[in-house]
Amino acid sequence: MRYLGRILAGSALAGTLFAGSMAFAAAPNICVVHNGADHPSITALVAGMDDEAKIFGATVTYFDPALDPVKQVSMIEDCTSRKPDVIVVNTVDPAAVVPAIAKASEAGIPVLTQNADTNADGRAYTKAFVGSQSFDQGYAVGEMINTALGGKGKVAVITGKVGQTDSVNRTAGMEAAFKDASSGIEVIAVQPADWSKDRALTVMQDLLTRFPEIDAVFGHDDPMALGALEAIKAQGRQGEIKVFGVNGNKEACAAIKNGEMYGTALQMSYLVGVYTVRAAYDVTNGRLIPRTILAPTAAVTPDTVDNWMAQCW
Repeated sequence: MRYLGRILAGSALAGTLFAGSMAFAAAPNICVVHNGADHPSITALVAGMDDEAKIFGATVTYFDPALDPVKQVSMIEDCTSRKPDVIVVNTVDPAAVVPAIAKASEAGIPVLTQNADTNADGRAYTKAFVGSQSFDQGYAVGEMINTALGGKGKVAVITGKVGQTDSVNRTAGMEAAFKDASSGIEVIAVQPADWSKDRALTVMQDLLTRFPEIDAVFGHDDPMALGALEAIKAQGRQGEIKVFGVNGNKEACAAIKNGEMYGTALQMSYLVGVYTVRAAYDVTNGRLIPRTILAPTAAVTPDTVDNWMAQCW
């Protein structure tokens, strides 16, 4: 948009041309099926969609299956029966959604996946995946861990829901960073907590019992990292184990600033919502869109946290 503005700047027809092109475009009716709305990332994502919907005149309806794959399938089918312009699915189970999104596609309704993608079979029925640079997030955290530990030590990973896009990519990104650095760091455990702070606390309590030596823990999101931090504090091992997360939640950024956490990678969930509405608008109006649309990330460390505080959410 900025580039178009520069081209038309100084032309008396600029406002008329742009306004006219918008006037003939259709505002999309979007039906969104979350995986679980009870998470700060989804709250930020919805805020992004709602704000961008106002710009494009879009109508957005949300459904929340609360991480139940059976409910999610039923809600996708409900969306299909409503005949919106676009259906958006944040998948609970990459495989379980395939029959439902296939029905939507066969009914002529474009499907976008958001935040958590479907599998290879499901992608035959979707237009695009809109998400974050989750591999790069994991890579950034891997680099931070390698630097913090001086290239050697033992790391535990507390993951999101097994098989989901961000869970797979964040672990893979971390491992790639270790490999590229020829690191001697050992991953001693990879255990899911399903994006839950409370479950992460319990998982970390178990890890602390099972492994007397842990040098760092990587929570796949900041709430899980903070849950792990609570367990570490309860055992008096706060200075011993370095904690890392992903998101850039305000609480995590504050913990990095005060020395309780060692780093996080920004998850720009608000932008994922913004990009989703833009993609839905383009699809509704017959435009080509990329198969993958990713919001950027950046490393937040004790050295850089002041620069990123305004972006923490």
